[in-house]
Amino acid sequence: MVHRSLLALLALAPAAQAQSAPSPIPEWVTVDSVARTVHLVLDVTAAPAPGTGLLSGHAHGDVQVVVPIGWTVRWSWRNADSGQTHSLVVMAEREKIPSEGGHPVFDNAMTRMLSAGLKPGQKDETTFLADQVGWYWMLCGVPYHAIRGEWIGLKVDREAKGV
Repeated sequence: MVHRSLLALLALAPAAQAQSAPSPIPEWVTVDSVARTVHLVLDVTAAPAPGTGLLSGHAHGDVQVVVPIGWTVRWSWRNADSGQTHSLVVMAEREKIPSEGGHPVFDNAMTRMLSAGLKPGQKDETTFLADQVGWYWMLCGVPYHAIRGEWIGLKVDREAKGV
């Protein structure tokens, strides 16, 4: 059974409102609590600032996907930016956003061609197990894209529960 509503933490919460009630689940997120799976449909589009993109309309960590520990995350990713290459990788949050993508924190949590990026119109799909509690960045691995804001948050939480 697929649900669009969730309990407590399994939601997209604006970073600035992380302590308040979660925001409604956007259409690009689908949750299957029976299969313990979160599916993200991420389209990368051009951002107002040159040399970067928006992840399903978001940048600079203005949203955070919260997933219960042990759930599977599946993403369908598409470069819909006609002028740039882009990629996506899940990396552990540190003090500073990296200048380019590196080793993913979860097995398989990255698109192909991480540093070079996928060309406009190309797609990629991946599935990974969110098996480590913590705070992560879902960021573009193309050099300097993440620093310019092409990233959103991912939190794997022991307390989060699906409906």
